[in-house]
Amino acid sequence: MNKVFSNGPEKDFVINPFYKLIANSSHIFLAAPYFTDAEPVLEALKQGNSVQLLVGLNSATNPDALHSVFENKNIAIRYLTSRFHAKIFIFDDTALLGSSNLTDGGLRSNREAVICLDQPEDFQVVEELRSIFLELWESGSVLTRDKLDTFSEIWREARQQGPSPDSKIESAVGRAEPRNINVASHEVSKERAFIEGLRRQVYEQYLPAFEEVASILDEQQLRRDDLVELSSANETNRYLNFVRLTHVKGDEAWQTAPFRNQYERRAEIIRLGHEWVSAENSRVPPDFFHWLAVVNRVFGNPDSLNKAEIDEISEGLLSLHAFYEQLRFVKGGAENLPKEFWKLNKGDAARVVSTLSYFLHGPGEFIQRLHDILYDPSIKLKLFGRFCALELYGTIKPEECPPINGRIAKALRYLGFNVKGA
Repeated sequence: MNKVFSNGPEKDFVINPFYKLIANSSHIFLAAPYFTDAEPVLEALKQGNSVQLLVGLNSATNPDALHSVFENKNIAIRYLTSRFHAKIFIFDDTALLGSSNLTDGGLRSNREAVICLDQPEDFQVVEELRSIFLELWESGSVLTRDKLDTFSEIWREARQQGPSPDSKIESAVGRAEPRNINVASHEVSKERAFIEGLRRQVYEQYLPAFEEVASILDEQQLRRDDLVELSSANETNRYLNFVRLTHVKGDEAWQTAPFRNQYERRAEIIRLGHEWVSAENSRVPPDFFHWLAVVNRVFGNPDSLNKAEIDEISEGLLSLHAFYEQLRFVKGGAENLPKEFWKLNKGDAARVVSTLSYFLHGPGEFIQRLHDILYDPSIKLKLFGRFCALELYGTIKPEECPPINGRIAKALRYLGFNVKGA
């Protein structure tokens, strides 16, 4: 392959090595301040690549291009809003480095200068570029649907109002900039670090993994006759519960399970799906349908939650597997779990209702509210941790977050997904 590409008279278009490298890669890292041409990214995804895309949210990035790749399950997208100028494209152990953005101009029509690093002696340089990319990646914020919709709205408004829309965009989506030795103010607060950690865990790990499993089960029509009343999200939850209880014996089983690419995961999900559909024991507790009904009745809308008495709240919480798991912190068995919960929360039903109502039905981004109830001492609840919150929210609002608990997370990890299992 040529060493340098410039979109010049010799037709050494940057897009040519880009497409060639896509065909022989499995994991692609793309960093570009400007993103307007989604075609090569869509082609990478079509060929089964896993893509990490870091873009600038600014007036030169087109929200339509982001929308076109956003829904794909094999892409993770983060953004920066300022002090981001690097253009780095890494394809497994090969890289393109130079002046090209992910735009038609950068890839085809502007005069550029891009070097291809694909020789054995380039290995160390590619690894250094990977380190730079990952450092930038860690500085980026997760592009959620809410953030993308906000960016789209502000982008269009700002362009109609005239020049210099970038400050309006940054104000709307939040500043995100890479570390720079000359920027003393770039110390990330603990709160932002926690929020970004939760956002990455939910939107880059649990949600795409869960949806991948759900889509494969649906496509293959792997559904049990005794669970036809369940939604896709709840049936996927039961499938993963079956995988955990049947195959994931002990922590070592999921902790040492190999990471799998999407084709390997697909084969494993289908194999275990056939086993699950034909199994005599589905591992679904007899009370499961009742538990779902209780959770939705008690927590499903603000009015029912605000009117709930202590006994009703206790029954609703005990219907969550993740809450039941708190037994390991309580002496005296299951009957003492709600007693200990209310004791540790000072019997303050109004405060418990207020916290849960804010979390489930409050304003703003779900992840911000999740952070608040886990880390804000003024509203945090004892014996109600991360998986309790995720399972409850996912049961009530599966369109925003799947019903995830520790058991489900470990099953996903066992299937080969790169997710946090505990």
